[in-house]
Amino acid sequence: MNKMTFVGVCCQTLLLTSGMLSHAIASDPPSANEIINQCYYKHAGNDQRSYMQITLKAAGGKKQISEYTRLWKYYGGKEGVVDKVLLFTDMPLKDKGLSFMRWGYTGESKQATKQWIYLPELRKVRRIIPRDPQTKEWIIKDEDLRLREPHEDNHTFGGEKSADGKSYYLVDFEPHNDPVYSKRTFWFNKGDNASDCSLAKVDFYDKRGEKTKQQLIEWRREGKAWIWDKVVIEDTNSDAYIHYEMKQVEINIGLNDSLFTQRSMQKGYSK
Repeated sequence: MNKMTFVGVCCQTLLLTSGMLSHAIASDPPSANEIINQCYYKHAGNDQRSYMQITLKAAGGKKQISEYTRLWKYYGGKEGVVDKVLLFTDMPLKDKGLSFMRWGYTGESKQATKQWIYLPELRKVRRIIPRDPQTKEWIIKDEDLRLREPHEDNHTFGGEKSADGKSYYLVDFEPHNDPVYSKRTFWFNKGDNASDCSLAKVDFYDKRGEKTKQQLIEWRREGKAWIWDKVVIEDTNSDAYIHYEMKQVEINIGLNDSLFTQRSMQKGYSK
């Protein structure tokens, strides 16, 4: 796997979008939409600065570890932009100076995601074209971690289930148009009360209806903001996995729009 592919696969998927909680879960029984609005769309703050460690293992391969300084800002759909993220490579040292930027857009904007990579050895910023979602080069598809918009799927309440001493709501997301998955089953941890409900796991099913991978999520709360602490995606058909860990997360620090530019990618970043 070459450097550009590795960064494109690993980094552009780490998009922590946010949404304000807008509905309470009905007592009995909850609807799929009520669960999604309460448990799925979590507020992550207006911006974040953090360090992110990615551990990557391809099928039959060796484990690779990389670390990044991560800047993220939420735009809430202003001019069609959902959020912007910048990643600056800290480790391994041979890749230091490599940076990545992604701008995410709302479905209503009709704009495709934009993403760039800065290659320091060439001193050039290059636009990255999203990969064919049907490629089997790696277990992660470009959209696996993106927050899905309500209009993209049919939502069906799958009941409640207990596992590992916890209770979960299950909701099936069946996409209207997806070349890879027939459905995604979301497991929402019920928590002690409605406001504590959160996404704990996602099972991905291929077009044959067979489970092909799973995503596991650990959260932490900083005031009113919800942060992905750890995220793991595992291939159920091999020993491949990818593990994201967020460290030293700072929230609502007032990141300037001018940071999310190609010039910043070339210049680098320091506090």
